[in-house]
Amino acid sequence: MQAGSACTAVYVGSDVSSDGSIIFARSNDYRDVYGSHITVTPRVENEPGRFMPIDEAETVKTEIPATTYKYTATPYMNSTKEYGEVSSDAAACTNEYGVAMTMSVTAFPNNESLEADPLIEDGICEDTAVDLVVCQSKTAREGVDVLLGLIDKYGSSGSNIAIIADQNEVWYVEMYTGHQYVAVKLPKDKVSVFGNEYSLEYLSEYDENIISKDLISLAEQKNFAVHGKNGEINLFETYSGKQMTSEYAHMRTWMGHQLLAPSKFGTDYNHNSMYPLCFTPDKKVSVQDVCQVMRNRYDGTKYSPDDTGKIDMRVIGTETALSAHVIQVFPNLPAEMSCVSWVSSGPPIYGMFVPVSNDCINVSEAYGANQPANDTGEFDTDNYPYYVFKDLCTRCTGPENHKTYGQPVQDYWHEAESNMFDGMSKVLAQAAEIKDNDTRASYITSYCNDKQTQAFKDAKQILNKVVWEQNKNSNSFKIKRNPETHQMTGEIIVPSPMELKLDSSYYKNVPAAP
Repeated sequence: MQAGSACTAVYVGSDVSSDGSIIFARSNDYRDVYGSHITVTPRVENEPGRFMPIDEAETVKTEIPATTYKYTATPYMNSTKEYGEVSSDAAACTNEYGVAMTMSVTAFPNNESLEADPLIEDGICEDTAVDLVVCQSKTAREGVDVLLGLIDKYGSSGSNIAIIADQNEVWYVEMYTGHQYVAVKLPKDKVSVFGNEYSLEYLSEYDENIISKDLISLAEQKNFAVHGKNGEINLFETYSGKQMTSEYAHMRTWMGHQLLAPSKFGTDYNHNSMYPLCFTPDKKVSVQDVCQVMRNRYDGTKYSPDDTGKIDMRVIGTETALSAHVIQVFPNLPAEMSCVSWVSSGPPIYGMFVPVSNDCINVSEAYGANQPANDTGEFDTDNYPYYVFKDLCTRCTGPENHKTYGQPVQDYWHEAESNMFDGMSKVLAQAAEIKDNDTRASYITSYCNDKQTQAFKDAKQILNKVVWEQNKNSNSFKIKRNPETHQMTGEIIVPSPMELKLDSSYYKNVPAAP
């Protein structure tokens, strides 16, 4: 089982983001009910002899340094353990040195490369890699070295894509087979959006790269290398290729390009087009723009399942998202408060992204709650944000539900998030002026936890309203009738969009710095 087998990722360089931050994002998708929560793992000082798992079944473990760093994460809850003793998947991590990482977007190598270098069953996997890397890395480059070193030593059990960032640089890693990989440093003036597919073609297109020692020689010796411009090996055609391109993934890549650069990619989807990994956006990209990309369902196109009722469209904003995260790294803030993870627990289509700073001491009671393994199968909307947002998504998605219930929900969250993004910017600016580190961390933690608590409170009220309205409108008789004669008019009854009487201005509240 690969929980991240259908994900979408976004990258925005600091030179083309609206506030100068580095932004990257990923949805964590799998078709099931997998609850997630948020954790803050404290720093451990000089405790040798500790180990963390490498493989999914946790049968192989590797020793970690005596000192490991504080980090935030968004793992599964223990109630997912019914599927076996699997790791909890940290998913998105930020640490005290301003290093942030997400993995994985599962991608698909071709048969020739897998035959030449098979995947390793008990090798490193997406469930174990992220916190294993972030807990021991002070820079993005060090994180890349840790990840690739683990692949060299243990092999990889999956074909994945990772993003590792710090305040100065961002690295993109494609892992192909058991031991073959490429890492490139992404340009600051470009953006990327990709579904479950590889995008790297030529190493010469990037200023810095790191490759596995046999990446090129293996392909040439086994006769599956494909050379392109100037005789250089084409990594995409060599390790994947057009034969692996599927609408399932490729259309999400196309949609992301169209959303951020419509002047260049505004034409209809083309199965045969090679959409580049890095491209220039038409305008500066905000964190809210990225959140909207993660919710996109081919809106306004002929492929929209909500507008057309299509059942064969794998969209970006899917009901099967276990969670989603948008991470900002601010180059000009102190490293220990430079990262903000905007976390959607459950599908973000009708959900809300809440803030978690790498400086946070803890998270709110609800978002930090870990449903125990004994409660597997309990769909608990009273205590866990994941279930509330999952239920909202199930009830609001689809042609019959979106306009009546879903759109009002999205409109409210959009207003609330807009207020919160502005508020977080003010909080960070004020926090940067606080001299005492503990006081600053408490201030940021208080703000983040307050907004998490309010989001959960609002979400429960919204879910109750949706349930009420759906029950009120439930009627298999859907034709209007004359109120005097009871004769049917032939006109179909269409419920009016529900009204949410909630005030999003609460999310504007920014407490004064101590």
